[in-house]
Amino acid sequence: MYFNPVGTVQDIIHGRETGEKTRDPSALGKDQFLKLLITQLKHQDPINPVEDKEFIAQLAQFSSLEQMQNLNTNLNDMMLAQQKLTALGQATQMIGQQVELQTKKGEQLFGNVTGVQFKDGWPQIIVDGKLFDFSEVVAIREGKKDE
Repeated sequence: MYFNPVGTVQDIIHGRETGEKTRDPSALGKDQFLKLLITQLKHQDPINPVEDKEFIAQLAQFSSLEQMQNLNTNLNDMMLAQQKLTALGQATQMIGQQVELQTKKGEQLFGNVTGVQFKDGWPQIIVDGKLFDFSEVVAIREGKKDE
């Protein structure tokens, strides 16, 4: 039996559909941080300017912030790639299985998975010659159903 350590197919599908990257509007991004630093340098007291140590510390913070954001982006990309690989693994394991589908139009269908095809970088199952998303799968049964 296949075990998915990342999440369920539904999580992957819904994550794909609502996967817009959101950011906390109150969080300070690297652009805002750089603008604040430049403003501070422009308006510093000429008699008592910012010391080199403070300036270097702020630049180090800026560099750390940028590196953390790049790391976060890379981790998100790796997670998406892992989700796609997991979905592909699940899709290929469904080949030869009989599935029950609830289509987007509300129809209930039964059919055998005969293959996998990619659409927008995500695998879809082919059931009796037609493409279906994982989100439409209601049940999976072993082998062909005799009717």
